[in-house]
Amino acid sequence: MRNLYEQKKVVIPIIWTFVMALIAGLIFIVFYLNYFIIDASIFGFKAYDFHDVTRTFEYDEIDEGEFMTHIPAGSKILVKNYDGENDPLVKNDLFAYYVTENTVNTIITQVFIDKVVDEETGIATYYSHNVDDMEINEYTIDSGKILGKHVTSIKVLGTISKYLTSSTIVAIASFAGISIFLIGIPILIAILQARRNKLGSPFPEGVNVERLSTENLYIYESLAAFIRSSGMKLKPGFDCDLAYIGRYLFGILHCTNGHMYFNINKNFQRYDNRVDRSGYICIPHAANLEKAKQRINSMYRAYFLDIAHNERNRAMQAQSKARRRG
Repeated sequence: MRNLYEQKKVVIPIIWTFVMALIAGLIFIVFYLNYFIIDASIFGFKAYDFHDVTRTFEYDEIDEGEFMTHIPAGSKILVKNYDGENDPLVKNDLFAYYVTENTVNTIITQVFIDKVVDEETGIATYYSHNVDDMEINEYTIDSGKILGKHVTSIKVLGTISKYLTSSTIVAIASFAGISIFLIGIPILIAILQARRNKLGSPFPEGVNVERLSTENLYIYESLAAFIRSSGMKLKPGFDCDLAYIGRYLFGILHCTNGHMYFNINKNFQRYDNRVDRSGYICIPHAANLEKAKQRINSMYRAYFLDIAHNERNRAMQAQSKARRRG
């Protein structure tokens, strides 16, 4: 990733990964959160699925001062958290509470009429009626089990939740699948693009200067000029430049992992017969350029002067023969 175009090809999928992660989080909140935690709230709101079938009716069927409504089955209902002190239930409020039997929670939606608290026991009795009829229900509600007041309902979302959360295994598997699909695809694209950017050219085109950063381009041009000034020739290789002393390969100039290298074409052996990496000269910054030139020059003088002399004589002999033939 050495130019802006290649960086974009990797960075854009990474950005999409974060976007898809946010979308996956939103999907969890809408369809899964209140399945796993029935009274979980976000910013003071909760949601639940409404699957009861309510009848439709004409509004002239409703007595004056009373309230009934029709909520389509399969809706997702949004409620505002219940605050008994600052925002108590008042007549005709549409609200929801839940009861728990054998670890199974059942959510009940009612239209509030009144609440009466027994002065001796302190037990509150609630009076309400169903969403679509006026028959009065009388019951008690366990502490903390009022979900809240109705804010709005959204069709179909409840039906989608019903299928996605038909069981705990289905809920976990479906959300895992959605997350892998949304987040995994951009991650996979980013990985493939990053690997593709690291692939070398299949053709001997030399160092691709378009991939080099500004600093590496300066290092490359300085080293190339330095090598040519010694009488050597640079020829294109596979994502590298090959420095030749006549017919003999002196070194390889290339950029790997964001750093410029000049590898001397000689096996330097250590006392333990392992390869001596002193011939692998790395120039990580422009400040290291002069020191790298000194090392290249010392390697040249220590190991390649005889080769350069022989190659120079061979070239002169070849030129003499060519003149005689001419």
